[in-house]
Amino acid sequence: MLHLLSIEILKLQRNRSFIILMALLVISIFGVNYIASEIIDSSKGGPSSFITESPNVWAIISYYISSYLLVLPCFVIIMHTCAEYTYRTNRQNVIDGLSRTQYITTKILLIVALALFTTIIAFISAFVTRMSPGAVSSENLKFLFYFFMQTVAYLGVAFLFALLLRKAVLSVGLFFVYSLIIENILENYLNKISAGGWIEKIGGFLPISSSEHLLMPNQLKTLRQMLDINDPHSEYAYLAATVVYIVLCYLVCYYRYNKQDL
Repeated sequence: MLHLLSIEILKLQRNRSFIILMALLVISIFGVNYIASEIIDSSKGGPSSFITESPNVWAIISYYISSYLLVLPCFVIIMHTCAEYTYRTNRQNVIDGLSRTQYITTKILLIVALALFTTIIAFISAFVTRMSPGAVSSENLKFLFYFFMQTVAYLGVAFLFALLLRKAVLSVGLFFVYSLIIENILENYLNKISAGGWIEKIGGFLPISSSEHLLMPNQLKTLRQMLDINDPHSEYAYLAATVVYIVLCYLVCYYRYNKQDL
């Protein structure tokens, strides 16, 4: 496994675009979290208990801020995958002895490594933006795990788009249209037609939506209840759906690549 991951690292370590995008990701997570904490502090006229004492501090960092920056690692995966089709690197890897299954495995390992890196940066940024060490508990840290799962899901969908379309611009465009527009429309439509049915609000179990529902802080859940917007499903149901989608996504990638003409 480590040998396969090292192959991807060798490809990327001199890639200037990859280095710039990763630097932007780190700076963005730290910068946006810091700005958000400053805004909240100034609005309360002092140290913000919302930031330092909330039992959902990790959900706030993940849901409100860090998850919106996942477009950067998704862009990395799409550009890297499509570039290998453009320059025939994937074909050369197979000629050199790497099986098709191993090739896809290297991409999956890269996705997991990027997701882990992003999660660690989000964790560290919580302390840099004056999070209280006392806020760390198993209850709070579960949101970091959910953030990791969301990142793996996002990157998996991005990788699938790149593998199917092979063109960077087309893959990026369709991925963002799907994740930002199409899935939201589908979620609202499915929620309407399932109202009063055997399973209500099934729209939340779409690939992107299911991982987003994992990171909803209690403050937002309370607000939704006040507005009579109740969610009948538990976070564990959304977690199970996210895991299923991740597995299905990567199985499709394995199957598709083994059938593709390189």
